[in-house]
Parts: sequence; C-alpha cells; structure tokens
Amino acid sequence: MSNQPLQVICLDHINMRVKDLSESIEFYRRNFGFEIKEDHQDDPDEPWAIVGLSGVAYLCMYEHPEVDRPVDALTINHFGMALKDFDGALEELRANGVEVLYDGHVNWPRSRSIYIRDPSGHEIELSEKVGGDLR
Repeated sequence: MSNQPLQVICLDHINMRVKDLSESIEFYRRNFGFEIKEDHQDDPDEPWAIVGLSGVAYLCMYEHPEVDRPVDALTINHFGMALKDFDGALEELRANGVEVLYDGHVNWPRSRSIYIRDPSGHEIELSEKVGGDLR
C-alpha cells in the first residue's frame, strides 16, 4: 500500500435536500443557467433531480418539504461557485429577487464574494476568483 494521496481532479457534485424541488430547479436554472441532467421529479417515494452545467458543476437535489433547517444544526455552512462576470452579478441577482446577504460584496484578502440563499435556505458563496485566488 502506498502513502500517496488520491488525486482529486474536481469537486463532482453536491447532494442536498430541498423543500420544493421544482422551485429549486427553477432557481438554479434562472440564476445560473443549470440544466436538468436527470429528472426523477415523479418518483413517488422521494422526488429528485440532478441539475448543472456539463463538466462544471452538478447539484443532486432530493425533495423533503417537511424538513426545517435550524440555524445551529450541524450541516454544510455553504457551497461556493466562481463566476465569470462577477461585477454584474449583484445587480442581476437583485433584479431576479434573490436574497443577498451581508449587504452585497464581501471583501476578502485576494477576492470578493457575494452570499445568497436558495429557496430552501442553502447559503451559496459566489466568488470573483476560483478558490479566492489561493495558490
């Protein structure tokens, strides 16, 4: 057995519970251009779908309308996506009626971010630079 680490090539997907699957699909389609990659909204036991941009980002979402997310629960705090056109993003998000947190841009040492919430309350960090420009 080798002591070499596994070589990660990208973050493959994020799996998450959502309160309303169709509302979440529309949110990610409208705001990020995500397309439905797998559609199981008609699954009688647990409706689900995978949305995303081929080779860029995928979200696997399972509908759980009864789940409430307490603020202090053990959970993923947020997930991040880097944007191609960061400067126009804040205006576009507000025009789409998206809840923007922290009064807009947050300045980090080498990058800026915008924090928003999706319809189920998941926090999303939208970054100016991939990985906050860490090298």
